Amino acid sequence: IYDALKRAEREREVSRDRGVETNGRAAATYHPPDESEEDDYRRLRASLLFTPSYSEVHTIIVTATRHGEGATRVAVGLAKALASEGDTRVLLVEANMRSPSLSRILPLADGPGLSDYLAGEASPESLVKRLGDVNLSIVTAGDRPGMVDCEAIVTAIAELTPNFDFVIIDAPPVNRYADVSVLGPKVDGVILVVQADETPVADAENAKRTLDRVGARIFGVVLNRQKSYVPATIQALL
Repeated sequence: IYDALKRAEREREVSRDRGVETNGRAAATYHPPDESEEDDYRRLRASLLFTPSYSEVHTIIVTATRHGEGATRVAVGLAKALASEGDTRVLLVEANMRSPSLSRILPLADGPGLSDYLAGEASPESLVKRLGDVNLSIVTAGDRPGMVDCEAIVTAIAELTPNFDFVIIDAPPVNRYADVSVLGPKVDGVILVVQADETPVADAENAKRTLDRVGARIFGVVLNRQKSYVPATIQALL
């Protein structure tokens, strides 16, 4: 992933040297928003399902190095891809308590969220909302953003996990908050999201060091929002 980010930086500088600028930033073309995005998530799902220890993978954190790199959308895309596989039961937990954004992506019904559980006003089971007619259920952060108790979140997830095949946890940025350092060792693995045109290599390296230091298992890295100057061989999961 470091090589991918460094190549993106070099290609961006080449574009600038050639005078290819748009509003002070190197011009770039995003891939067309067709079925390619769904294909990326299907490949991401396949990368997880065909790991040697696949049968031991049930709880997965999706995090980024910092805000704005698209971790929540990746978590949603992965959860939907997993839920589309037969009778696979998937739970998506919005554990980013400081800046929750899931309600802007999914049509969610009103009801208690994780913050209500942390306040002692709801049970873990009462937090689960079914999303339409798919095998995807959701636990939102709730109406009290900023309420954080990582150990209590671990307890809630542990109580809910036996009811699902996979639990995908949308977590806050690893470089900014300590949440993932607490949650990471308690789950089966972590997927790190970086943004192709924005994430400095130093941030990606720091995130990996943090995850390694706490003993979290890193499944892989998603190179998000790939631009045209990123080598075509660098795909979603590295």
